[in-house]
Amino acid sequence: MYLADLRSSHSYVFGEFQSHLHKGFSGQTSAKTIDTYLSLFIFGFIYQIVLAYDALRLKNTIQVIGLCLYNFGLLVYAAVQTGQIHDIILILSTASAGGPPGISLQIWFDLKPYLIAVPCVIGLGTILLSAVAWKLYDEFAWTIYKNISADVRMKRRYLVFQVGSARSLPNGTICLTEASRSTSRC
Repeated sequence: MYLADLRSSHSYVFGEFQSHLHKGFSGQTSAKTIDTYLSLFIFGFIYQIVLAYDALRLKNTIQVIGLCLYNFGLLVYAAVQTGQIHDIILILSTASAGGPPGISLQIWFDLKPYLIAVPCVIGLGTILLSAVAWKLYDEFAWTIYKNISADVRMKRRYLVFQVGSARSLPNGTICLTEASRSTSRC
């Protein structure tokens, strides 16, 4: 739910920016940077959903903790993104070479509440995700303990298995499935 709200907020910002951009300015580098910022953000959330599913399916506590760190990284990116979008709108709103401006400055005032709300929501989500990760850590630890008992060697082997569960291939592909752990290819 939380990720869907953030994706829809960024999709709205993306659509509003594109609809207010005057013809002939969509090819400018400064206009393309906003597209890149917002697209990376939206795909970052989709990737987080895939990682969360994989972490919960495999009961991998290390991956759940990694998701908390990933969410914190998205928080920093969202905070930086607000200022970057403001700067780009200012650049596009000034007339260049005597021509008309590329976008109305009013769009900043329309989008600003959404762009400020996103880091706030992500910050709250990071806190909640960390609390849930702590509870999952306790639950997964108990499940693991029931499965492998108190054998120290088995605990160490299982930790190595969890750390190595997301291995990457020479071509840069990351394998996250159970089948990839038992075979040499994804």
